[in-house]
Amino acid sequence: MHGFVYFAIILFQLSISSSSSEPNNGLSVDLFHRNSPLSPYYNPSMNHSDYIINAAFRSISRVNSFNFTNKAAQTIATESRGEYLMQIFIGTPPKKVIAGADTGSDLTWIQCFPCKECYFQNYPLFNPANSYTHHLIPCEKITCKYLFIHSCGIAAECLYGVEYADNSYSKGTLSTDTVSFNNTYIGKIVNYPNIVLGCGYHNNGLFSPTGEGVIGLGGGPLSLITQIGYKFGKRKFSYCLPPYNSKGISQIKFGVDTQKNRRNVVTTPLVPKFPSTFYYASLEGISVNGRMFKPMANETIGNIVIDSGTSLSVLEFDLFYKLKALIIQTIGKEHVPLRNPPEPFELCYRYGSVEYFPRISFHFFAADYGLDFSEANVFGKLGNLMCLWMLSTTSGHSVLGNYQQVYFNVEYDLDKSTVSFAPSDCK
Repeated sequence: MHGFVYFAIILFQLSISSSSSEPNNGLSVDLFHRNSPLSPYYNPSMNHSDYIINAAFRSISRVNSFNFTNKAAQTIATESRGEYLMQIFIGTPPKKVIAGADTGSDLTWIQCFPCKECYFQNYPLFNPANSYTHHLIPCEKITCKYLFIHSCGIAAECLYGVEYADNSYSKGTLSTDTVSFNNTYIGKIVNYPNIVLGCGYHNNGLFSPTGEGVIGLGGGPLSLITQIGYKFGKRKFSYCLPPYNSKGISQIKFGVDTQKNRRNVVTTPLVPKFPSTFYYASLEGISVNGRMFKPMANETIGNIVIDSGTSLSVLEFDLFYKLKALIIQTIGKEHVPLRNPPEPFELCYRYGSVEYFPRISFHFFAADYGLDFSEANVFGKLGNLMCLWMLSTTSGHSVLGNYQQVYFNVEYDLDKSTVSFAPSDCK
């Protein structure tokens, strides 16, 4: 048995060595929803309505906890830490890890052995002592100071802290190690040495079932895309999200232009704001069947965050109620919305009472045309109801969630500071 394990490790390392000589054509990694039938965290007992309602509450909780101003705290979200999962390998020899891909987080961290305080996970913990490429980062290094919460350990190692608004947290050591991926472009394992990540020894709160940690895809200096992007010469990544109940697997792609030859590409600048984790864009208006309304004049620059970890889009209070009023007006007085829709939804109709729902479009700064959503992106079935799958917030920022990104190829170009959307079947 020991000989077999050793042989498997050698094969893995040989596949890494052979892939390193391949031309650099980017990286493609499988991506799947945490509640997809393909997910190890799939819960078949949860019906569709229960799942959507839970996703809506998670969306509001996440957006309301985004920290846009307080530099004293880490700026990540609450209960939902990555609706979509990806598989990576950490260490040498490699340990498979399934974690949430999150554009609302910078630091990649996983639970580590020996864990003094850990939430339950289905797979064995990563043991850094078993990886000969694992190295602690000294606390005097600039890398340590990139963290919002950091301190020095007894051996002068960098200690990180990530705190969430729901009192969940992860604490441990900041280190470097080799991170490997199954690159579906070439069908081989590729590795990236000296990737900064957190090894969590104190992790508690509402993490399960979001995997074994968080893969940070934000715009900050410690995010995975910032670190591996330089290795491609392009800090660029994209994804195409299938519906949560899809039996198909999509990909997240790094270092390649995925919008070439696509039609109806909507491109808008990213706005640099604090914190650099988030991807801010400027939403200049929303239209309903071509009739557009705009946010307040002083609330258009960087007023919306593009986020993979929020399920349903959450709009700033004033913007949401303008949208709601115009939808009701467009559908017509003969169709009366439900007086008391199920929380937290705010606009629902009896299923079948409305034959055609209006077309909703988001209009971004400098985009050639609006981002048109299909009916399935905006209105969804909830039991015997059809509800608007957008919610309201008083947090001061709107967030474009992943439900409205389904069947779009979304590409983030950190070097050009743009985000673009193109309709896609995600195949």
